[in-house]
Amino acid sequence: MRFRKPSLDFPFFRGTVRLKYTDDQGKSQTRYVHLWHRTAQVLDPLVKLKMPANTRRMVQVDLIYPPDSTPPQVLTVKTLNQ
Repeated sequence: MRFRKPSLDFPFFRGTVRLKYTDDQGKSQTRYVHLWHRTAQVLDPLVKLKMPANTRRMVQVDLIYPPDSTPPQVLTVKTLNQ
């Protein structure tokens, strides 16, 4: 048995992501982003929100998989200190 090693342009994840959140002005937002992700590629943030300390905000991320897609490996949520 032989396995083909994908080239750098081979899509590791290809699909649509739906983001639902409340923006910094308090408005509900729904965004659809189509991703074409290469192996080991680090993507820019899908959304950045400014939040005061000790506050909460709901962010919903839905991955809409095409039938031939490989599931993503990592979804990172982090705090950026500014």
